[in-house]
Amino acid sequence: MKLKLMAAIFASVLTISGCSNKVEEKPVVKVEKGTIAPAIEIGKKFEPGTLKDQFGKEGTVDENSEKVIMVFAKSTGHLVKEFLNTKPENYLEEHHVIFIADVSKMPSMIFKYAALPDLQKHKYPIYLILDESVSQKFKNDKYKNYVMVIDLDHSVVKEVEFVTTAKDLEEAID
Repeated sequence: MKLKLMAAIFASVLTISGCSNKVEEKPVVKVEKGTIAPAIEIGKKFEPGTLKDQFGKEGTVDENSEKVIMVFAKSTGHLVKEFLNTKPENYLEEHHVIFIADVSKMPSMIFKYAALPDLQKHKYPIYLILDESVSQKFKNDKYKNYVMVIDLDHSVVKEVEFVTTAKDLEEAID
């Protein structure tokens, strides 16, 4: 009975929130000066603090990190995961890239029983933002349906690109 109830709730949430994983293709937006979000400014140090990945392992952006990929929508998260699934397992590590996904708005039951097991199928680390107040420090509402790629030089933000295609994501990383 409990399982049936959970399945019904899960189906309702999917129906209400929509199941589309499609990102609307838009031109790349490149920002080379100014403030991107409250905690992201060109020329300033990028400090997301310590985050945990889908396996509970702690990690952070350090001096060796060259890029940070951030996603704030389900569809952009799927775009990045689909892109990474076409790459070697150590692609992020070789390119000194950190992948951060905001899951703070996801209902906890959905996260625990559906999203987290799916994320754990991926061998590369996906650092998770679980707290909405943390999410708001890094999210740019105008570009929340884009993949944000932050270019770093010794943890200092050099530029930020917002992309919506795998091709543009690859160009932003390479």
